[in-house]
Formats: sequence, structure tokens, C-alpha cells
Amino acid sequence: MNFVAIDFETANNAQSSACALGLVKVESGVIVERREWLIKPTPFEMGFYQNKVHKIELMDLVEKPTFDEIWDELKPYLENQVVIAHNASFDFGVLNSVCLHYNIKPIKFTKMCSIALSRMAWHNERGYGLSTLVKSKLDNYSFNHHDALADAEACAQLVLKVLNVLSLSSIQEIQYYKSSRLQIKRSSREKTVKKVFEGIINEGLNNPFRKKEVVFTGTLEYFVRKEAEALVKRIGGFPAQFISSRTKYLVVGQYDVNRTKSSKIQKAEQLALEGYNVQIIGEKEFIEKMSLQN
Repeated sequence: MNFVAIDFETANNAQSSACALGLVKVESGVIVERREWLIKPTPFEMGFYQNKVHKIELMDLVEKPTFDEIWDELKPYLENQVVIAHNASFDFGVLNSVCLHYNIKPIKFTKMCSIALSRMAWHNERGYGLSTLVKSKLDNYSFNHHDALADAEACAQLVLKVLNVLSLSSIQEIQYYKSSRLQIKRSSREKTVKKVFEGIINEGLNNPFRKKEVVFTGTLEYFVRKEAEALVKRIGGFPAQFISSRTKYLVVGQYDVNRTKSSKIQKAEQLALEGYNVQIIGEKEFIEKMSLQN
């Protein structure tokens, strides 16, 4: 499979502040080219956190080209290509912002995220951060995390591993695989929702969420948030958007355990420490409690 892996580093909180870009080109499953650019960011300032992460000093960027000055060199690597990044929403967000800032005309390319691809190959990992996956999935591979080129190459190596694990060799095969899994997951989800609804219809008065305030956080696997809230309402519970002293259940969807806990989880934990009767449960436990009467 042919693709390009990229990684941006930013100088400050502005998405347009790209200060480094790493790019790795893969052809027929082999890395054939590596490119790296240091970029004079806009706005021209270095944030404390960003510097702490990637160690790039503002003085090292004074004489570097701005993004619009490298665009003609970069464009052929991206246009009409499959472009992959780890946590793609960040990198493509930076690309979009910096192009808007310099009035660069959009180009066509296929965007993919190596986190999403990794979730297809490896289920229920404790974390899907780049360093976590590289350590657990790539034997004897080490890299300088948050160096743009090193991260781009690690992303490329991880994607090649995913393709090997899943026996996929083209973008079309990936899209078909994703579509097939989505249909299976949707079918499972629909069966679960139907089961829960039928249980409520049969013996809703015994449901433990009845007359209780319930809050949801994170991405739910089996429900759209509104569906879950509708279930709570249907049995006489009270769905709420925010944690308060009245909250009895916080239902937590999927989230990366290596990332910072959501504000709702932190608030619920604090209330529990203060003696309030708030329970933090996962979505599967929510389903089991909803179906307790079956």
C-alpha cells in the first residue's frame, strides 16, 4: 500500500502555529523517503508547554521559512495521496488552519488516522497513544517521541504493522474492512438496545435508575447519547447534563485511560469523597442494571 505519514508540532496554542513537520513516504509497504521541515510559526511565540514537549526553541525558528514558503515543496507529497497521522484530528486541524491563514487553496487527499486503524487491529488496549502502541506492538523499535520526523516514521511503521496484522494491502480493502466491522457493530448495538427496551417494557418499575439522576460522559459504544437519556426517562429517571449533589449515577463510555479524566469524572469522584452517594459505572454495567429485571 502507498501512503504518506505526517506529524506536526506547534509552537503555541494557536492551531496555525506549525513549527515542525515530519513526513514519511511509503510505497508498496516500504519507506522510500523521509522529509522534515522546521517552520517559522504564526503567531511567532513559543508556549511553555509546547517547548517542554518538543524542545524546539523559538530562536531556532527565526530564520526558517514560513509555511507558505514550503508549500510548493510539500504539496506534491500530499495531493491525491493517502495521508495518515496519529490522532489525525490534531494534525489535519493544524494543516487546515495554517492553509487558511496563508490563503492556500485546498487540495484533495484521503485522510486516515492511525489510532482508528490501530483500534481495528487491537481491541481493548489500555491506551492508543503513539508511544504506548509502539512500545507494545513494534518489537525492539525505539524513537524520539515528539520529534516530528520520528513521530511520522513511528506512525508509518505502526500502520504497516496494522496492515500486516489485518492482511490488508490497499485503501479499498481498509474501507471495506471498516464498513464490514461497522455493520457488525451496528447489528450488535441494535440487538442490545432492543433487549434493553424490551426489558423496560416488561418490568420498568423495578429499574434501579427509576427516580434517580443519571449523567453520561465519554463515547458510548451501544447507544447514541440521546438514546441512553431516553431510556432513563422512559423508566422514570432523570437524565442530566452536569454532575451535581443530586447525581446518583455517572455512566462512563469509552475513553483513553492514559488521558486526563473528564471533568465529570473528577467532579463525581470529589463528591463521592465528600460523602455523596454517586456511583461511577461503565456502559456495560448500565445495560446490565437496565436489564436487571430480565
